[in-house]
Amino acid sequence: MVRIYSLLTAGLLLFASCKVSSEKNPCEGIMCDYMAPTCKFRLVEPGTGHDLVYGPYARIPLDSISIRMKDTILQVKQVIDTPNNTALLFFPVLGPQSLRVGRPDKATLDKLNFLTRSVGCCGTEIYSLQLNDNPVAVPKDNNNVYLIPYNL
Repeated sequence: MVRIYSLLTAGLLLFASCKVSSEKNPCEGIMCDYMAPTCKFRLVEPGTGHDLVYGPYARIPLDSISIRMKDTILQVKQVIDTPNNTALLFFPVLGPQSLRVGRPDKATLDKLNFLTRSVGCCGTEIYSLQLNDNPVAVPKDNNNVYLIPYNL
C-alpha cells in the first residue's frame, strides 16, 4: 500500500511540474531575408597599435587585402572616418574564410574563425574572432572593430 501511495504521489508531482507554455514565440510568422554579418577590422602593428593600412603608418596597400573562401576571392572594403582620421576594413562573413595580405616581398594567409550567435528574429552577429586556431580571441576597440595584430 505504501508503494502505491509513493507511486501516486510521484505521478502527481510529475504531472504538476509539467506546464503548458502560454507564451508565444515572438518570431513566429516572421519571414527573414538572410543578411550575412559584417566583420569590421583593422590591421595593426603589435605593440604600438598603429593602423598599417590607413594613415601616417600605413605600409600595406588596401588592394592587396582580400578574403578567400574555397573558390571565391572577395576584396575587402574600406570606410574612412575623416573627422577622426581613422578607417576600418570590412567584409561579409559567409563561412570559413582566410584573410590574405599580399606584399611585393611576400603574402600571408591567416585562417579566420568566427563565432556567431542569433540576434532578434532574423539577425546574426559575430561575438568572437580567432586567428589560425589560436584559442585567444582577437581584441576589439571601443567601436567594436577587431584589431588584428600584423607583423611586417
